[in-house]
Amino acid sequence: MNRGYLGATASERHEPKRMAQQLQPETLTILPPNSAKLVTPARAAEQAATEADKNAKAAADAPPPLAGAKPEQKADARAEVKPDAKEAPKAAPKAETIACTEIGNFNTVEARKFEAQLASLRLPAKPVPRSVQEAASHMVYIPSQDGKDGADRKAAELRRLGIQDFYVIPESQSNPTLRWSISLGVFKTEEAAKAYIGQLIPQGVRSARIMARNVTSTRQAYQWRDIDAATKASLDSLKEKFPNQEMRNCTG
Repeated sequence: MNRGYLGATASERHEPKRMAQQLQPETLTILPPNSAKLVTPARAAEQAATEADKNAKAAADAPPPLAGAKPEQKADARAEVKPDAKEAPKAAPKAETIACTEIGNFNTVEARKFEAQLASLRLPAKPVPRSVQEAASHMVYIPSQDGKDGADRKAAELRRLGIQDFYVIPESQSNPTLRWSISLGVFKTEEAAKAYIGQLIPQGVRSARIMARNVTSTRQAYQWRDIDAATKASLDSLKEKFPNQEMRNCTG
């Protein structure tokens, strides 16, 4: 028999038989040796495969795109994101301050009483005292009775009635009729003086009188500068205990 190990006969290896078994032989082109057409397609295929490998690796290493972002926005978002970035702390709001406020005008007795109550508040800001020239016009007073002894007795009686805001006019007063009398307050208008007497009568003071005055008196005022809201509130409460005094803004 003429079969080989693979069961094929010698005649099956003849060239005419192989040509008959080719598929679509018309698509084949016979090229001459060392033709450039044999080299160029192979190189192009190799370069294309290499470029595809690089693109695949770059895509695998890139971070995932942000959800909902457009393609051109995704790259920008990745560039702007900093994993360790921290928001800068916001500056604390500046506390409001009052430039200048002033309380006055106090006579000598009123000033001592005001300073005593002010010291008990222990405010962080200290006042700056200043003298104020006041053109007083009407004074509420109790006329002198038996000189100094009479003035001392009347002063003790006023304290028992709960009245602390008064001033014993000394013997050195230039006006003789006022020596050892008791001043209960000086007012710019007669109406204000009468209104104050109306407050004193229910308290038991019935001997008060009104005297017109045209002299200039020196009073004491207190200024505070650059104080905070808490200090201003404390001063407002203290001012309420001195209804005859004025609280005002100041400059300079």
